Amino acid sequence: MAETSSTDVCIAGGGIVGLCCAYFLAKSGVDVTIIERDSIGSHASGFAYGSLSPLGEAGLAEDILPELVIAKMGMEIHTRFAKELPLETGVDIQHRFRPAMDLAFNALEETKCKSQVEWRKREKGFHAEWIDGDSARKLVPSLSPKVIGAAYTEGVADVDPYRLVLALTQACEAMGVIIQHGDVNGLNKADGRIARIKTTRGELSCNTLVIALGPWTGNASRWLGLPIPIRPLKGQIVRLNSPLTPVPCSVGWEGNYACTKPDGLLWAGTTEEDAGFDESPTSEGRDEILISLRKMIPRLDEAELVQQTACLRPLSKDGRIILGRIPKRENVLIATGTGRKGILLGPAMGKLVSELVTDGYTETNIEPFRVNRF
Repeated sequence: MAETSSTDVCIAGGGIVGLCCAYFLAKSGVDVTIIERDSIGSHASGFAYGSLSPLGEAGLAEDILPELVIAKMGMEIHTRFAKELPLETGVDIQHRFRPAMDLAFNALEETKCKSQVEWRKREKGFHAEWIDGDSARKLVPSLSPKVIGAAYTEGVADVDPYRLVLALTQACEAMGVIIQHGDVNGLNKADGRIARIKTTRGELSCNTLVIALGPWTGNASRWLGLPIPIRPLKGQIVRLNSPLTPVPCSVGWEGNYACTKPDGLLWAGTTEEDAGFDESPTSEGRDEILISLRKMIPRLDEAELVQQTACLRPLSKDGRIILGRIPKRENVLIATGTGRKGILLGPAMGKLVSELVTDGYTETNIEPFRVNRF
């Protein structure tokens, strides 16, 4: 017979956003159940690059500006996570501060990089400057001789995304969060509120529902009778054993990036593909990444491909996150649409959802991210 249970807050989705919602809610003493179709961290959250660059990176700095406040909040929380999560769980999430360089190969790209430096300089807690090609190659000797300069930024970091998800999962479970495997496939409504969640395991009654389904958020449109314009954006990453070409800071160009991680491998990406819900790595994706990587780091003849991953990121119609309450459904919240910035933004979105549930409001202005803007 199907199960029937209850919880204060049900979170649909166990990726980085859903886990962070659960973590902060549980810290506040709220009873939480996560419904996750697959294993935790088996999609984008576990296969991300793990960059923590709230001022933008990989030549896409302007993309972060609409969410800059959220991004800086995410960075602050990640810095706390680096101290707290290993103590709570024993898991080393491999958080580390390291510089980033947005590379320029021509005068137009130089102008763009210098513009990025100017507004980055105004942000507290970071150091940004334009450096010439020779200075860039002193930092990363394997850089292409064609690089004429770079926007150099300090105060940014990265984290191992799978270890982060693992630590959050263990911390949540230690606080009593229930992780139930299954699919949400419908809702029971009463007086403008969601009363029960229908899952493949049975029904779950709750006081609040948080939708954090990532690229699968469109499924909730059917339950809520509300269009939620989220589509999957496929991205692939390669990990190379390349000991002769260490890249100690993150280098980026035209949306592509590379960095040697604490595991000793050179991680490089990425693609942006409209491939529906196909999460399979492809030879075409691999070749596209390697072409861009060789432009930045030409001498890779000795490199050996160790792993190739692919994942789906949730991208909204206007590229900004979707965060807040669902209109006419007072006990339903949504947190999605992080695109390529899920690991960075997830903790801040989780904290803000927790504030909405426990306090009824957030001090941070989230009005620009409401779902009814579409």
